[in-house]
Amino acid sequence: MAARDRPDGHDRHDSQGPTGRGGHQQPMLSSTAMRRYGIVVLVTFMLAGCRLAAPAAPAFDLPDAIPGFSAGARQPGDGYLRRTYTAGATHITVTLARHPMDQTAYDNWLAMSNAGFPQADLGLPATAGNGFYQCEARAPDSCDLLIQLRSGVHVEIRGGGTSTRHDVDAIRRVLPLAALAEPVTSRKER
Repeated sequence: MAARDRPDGHDRHDSQGPTGRGGHQQPMLSSTAMRRYGIVVLVTFMLAGCRLAAPAAPAFDLPDAIPGFSAGARQPGDGYLRRTYTAGATHITVTLARHPMDQTAYDNWLAMSNAGFPQADLGLPATAGNGFYQCEARAPDSCDLLIQLRSGVHVEIRGGGTSTRHDVDAIRRVLPLAALAEPVTSRKER
């Protein structure tokens, strides 16, 4: 019976639908459309599976772990952060401080630093940072390390007579000097 033959005017479809393949017919996708669909699905799953990276640790911080040393508690102050690291009889206090530094102040630091102090290799360009060892005259193996970054961050690694250059360098190597050396306007601290 055709729809025009039915008294209620409705089309008649059996339970299989008009095509005999079920009540709902899905259009066939071309191979190009199928590829696009597959790519969209794949990208969706890839994005869903991605996790945002954890926020980076703030650069103005001291590490929790340094190989060979035990870390003491952080001691924050007004514009500085201090922490002591211990390895046997060696007790090294590390202080990060921040203060404004213009080019003249940095040039003065460089002049003082290069006037007789052994220089430290910071792995930074000289325009970004400078460091020197301050060793005791009566015990030349006992050294501290003082660092000034052009960004205004000052770092002191002091052992109070208990540290050697090797000790202060071991700590310096794990400090985020490159991140601290970035100008404050480009540094993204959380």
